[in-house]
Amino acid sequence: MVFCDIGTSVYYVPGILYELVGTNAPFFVLLTSVGFVLISIKYIEIVERTPNGGGVVAIGEMAFGERVGALGGMFITVDFFLTCAISSTSGFYYLSSVFPTVASNVPGFACLALLVLAAVNIVGLRESARLSLVMAVASFLTNMVVLVVMLTSLDLEGWKTLFSLFSGFRELGMRELLVGFGAAWLAFSGLETISQLSPVLRQPVKRTAMFAMVGVIITILLTSPMLTLLSVAKVGANASIPGSERFISDLAAQTNVQFLSTAVVFTAASLLLFAANTAIIGAYHVFLKLAELHYVPRRMMRRNPRFNTPHIAILVATIVPIAIVLVTQGEMGVLGDMYAFGLLGAFTIESGGLDILRWRDRKRGWVFLVGLVPTTMVVVAWLVNIVEKPLATAFGGGIATAGMIYGIALREGWIKEAIHHIPSVSREDLRRSERGEAHAPEIQAEIVNLAMAADLKPLYTSSTLVAVRGESTGVVAEALARVKGMGENALYCIYVEEWPGMLYGKEDPLPSEEGVQSLTSAARQAAAAGVQVIPIWTTTYTESEGLARAARELEVNCLVTGISGRSLPYRVFRGQVLKKLPKLLPASCRLMVCD
Repeated sequence: MVFCDIGTSVYYVPGILYELVGTNAPFFVLLTSVGFVLISIKYIEIVERTPNGGGVVAIGEMAFGERVGALGGMFITVDFFLTCAISSTSGFYYLSSVFPTVASNVPGFACLALLVLAAVNIVGLRESARLSLVMAVASFLTNMVVLVVMLTSLDLEGWKTLFSLFSGFRELGMRELLVGFGAAWLAFSGLETISQLSPVLRQPVKRTAMFAMVGVIITILLTSPMLTLLSVAKVGANASIPGSERFISDLAAQTNVQFLSTAVVFTAASLLLFAANTAIIGAYHVFLKLAELHYVPRRMMRRNPRFNTPHIAILVATIVPIAIVLVTQGEMGVLGDMYAFGLLGAFTIESGGLDILRWRDRKRGWVFLVGLVPTTMVVVAWLVNIVEKPLATAFGGGIATAGMIYGIALREGWIKEAIHHIPSVSREDLRRSERGEAHAPEIQAEIVNLAMAADLKPLYTSSTLVAVRGESTGVVAEALARVKGMGENALYCIYVEEWPGMLYGKEDPLPSEEGVQSLTSAARQAAAAGVQVIPIWTTTYTESEGLARAARELEVNCLVTGISGRSLPYRVFRGQVLKKLPKLLPASCRLMVCD
């Protein structure tokens, strides 16, 4: 997933840098590669220190205080917004080389794609990590083929021409060197993804993060500098190539290898759109973290009653990038300039924050001293971009400042107090309070979690577990018939609350209204039949995994469930329970499916 985010930069950075610094682009990418490696190593420790996620928000809060953490959240949110915009736009620029009709309205197609991604995230995409792995491997292998074919076709003069591109920096003044250095960091955006993934990394987290980042470092160093060098040498110097939005596919077209250019186009487009999707997820998880700190409204944490996803946060994370694409009309140079502010601001807080934490922990040896190098590099790059790119400063600084002002006002209660003084709002609050106090509590089942149900096993004899969702009268009746046939007097009844999304926040899931009603209905039906029900509520990323885990822990020999009534899109995105269950259930547990 990290490669899906950072690995996409190679598809648009060479062209953006070429328009800015010409043939010196490869030199600046190679120069910033040193900082990229050092920052990547620091992210391993950042992940270890923030096992619950939060990334720049968590590190900023630990090192500098809550408000700096919130400011870091604003910076990385700007970064995620621009990632969505630039990745979706770049993806369709690549597709336009195969489908010319796309070229006439790239911004429109990019906005449509972002709307589709918003819908997918609201439903809750499954198997995202595996899908990203497939995309990353396909992209990496395709790029390596392009590199091998191009490098093996070079003669001695060709190699001399390549290396000559590294000599041009000697003619640059200090200002040009600083501008190129600041702009080249765009090639390594996306590292923040690893810190957002920390809650779902395999234990031990540090070891998993280390393997992940070593893989990212190796694959990026193998592709980004050399692809930039070759594309600038072969494509940038070719006046017949229209534009710089798709340098890598134009480079592949010069290999004369059949279908290689098309392969680059489709792997690039799919990976870029997936990077946009990852950015949407990252943005809404930052919103959830900021909502915990009360810097954005708590309603950002509200979950869709059907899909259990934070739909409001997802919509906000999508609407802003769409607005950016429409305003800029998909101009890659403008988007690249705007990108730098949030990216380097977040890097500064995270890298500098880790240095502060190391100092406090008295870890002041060579690791601390080496860690100061990338901090210095990103601070210099950020200051240069603030001065040299007023549009990026105005956009990123404006969003961050407005967000902080709003967040502080919200956290301190100024907004709430001002709204509450509006007479109509005050009267409505009073009416709601009175209605709530007068509402009689409904009879509900005494719900327990899976661990509590396992503790209750000695008190109740049951070998049957029934899965309920909605009105499951027929399914419960079959389970009750089995209980009586087995001469038992109790029935385990479970509702699995799916908790979708690739990344998880710190907030705890709560039983939904559907879950409570499903268990309550089953308990009443069982009580009428004279059977004791143990109503269980549990949560996991997919229903099939939750049911299989419950069957193992409760040691039942039969799981009774119904045929899914979900729609086709729901089954595609959320998984097919009955297809996966037989593979996950213990060998001793039978599966009874009722119509």
